[in-house]
Amino acid sequence: MKDTELEIERLKTLSTTLNHKKCVSTYKSKQQQDLSNIPILKPLLVVVLNGCKIVGNETKVACNVGNFVFFTDVQTMNMRNIPANTNYLAVLVEFEFSDFDNNLINNNANKSETYTFGKANSALYKCISQLVECLDWATEDIIENRRKEIINLLASSGYPNLACLPSQKETTLKVIEIFKRNDNKKITIDDVSKEICMSKATLYRKLKFEGENIQKIKEKVLMGRALHLLQTSSFSTEHIATMVGYSSTARFSQRFRAYFGLSPKELKNTKRI
Repeated sequence: MKDTELEIERLKTLSTTLNHKKCVSTYKSKQQQDLSNIPILKPLLVVVLNGCKIVGNETKVACNVGNFVFFTDVQTMNMRNIPANTNYLAVLVEFEFSDFDNNLINNNANKSETYTFGKANSALYKCISQLVECLDWATEDIIENRRKEIINLLASSGYPNLACLPSQKETTLKVIEIFKRNDNKKITIDDVSKEICMSKATLYRKLKFEGENIQKIKEKVLMGRALHLLQTSSFSTEHIATMVGYSSTARFSQRFRAYFGLSPKELKNTKRI
């Protein structure tokens, strides 16, 4: 237990050095945050270092200090971040789908289980700290291997389902990557179908089969990026609106509120005492 507490404190210290530009970020708040429909577009590991995170759409799970939650599928999720002693702090590690064994698909996964919740031990905190420490100097290959170490550690620590992906939304993932690479540039359906070498009719059909569509994916990417910027940067709402392709700040704020259940200003206020 003492080792775990020491590793938590070490990770807290390291989290203050993160620049949020790579695969690891910290989310902080001074007041409770209630957010709906948070888009999970890549596998995501969350460890809470202070406070509590409530996760779930129908069934709710409390992720306290000492717990982790790992999302491995593309989805949207309701979350509540609750400070303790006026401070909520969590470290988020974003993985690539290629970090997992592409030859293994967990076809036995319960479709209602869209995330894995568990106990974080000192080895997990240490592994995350080692990833954070190498971000400033390591090559992409080294960073990738550090992420894989985390997956392998969890898979061998009683969570074998994390060794592989629960499903494959191949077309959805390709479209997500196109929108993420191009940020706020205007991407048309013709651009997307051309880049993935697929007719528009086939693209529509495959996305429908996977429960998605172009507009829904685009909005998930843009709103997800806006939320991330609001959580990790001091940029103004006007600047963030421009960064995600909105010429009107009012229109951006309106769409943000409709999507997440609160406005950018209200979210910013939760980060202040």
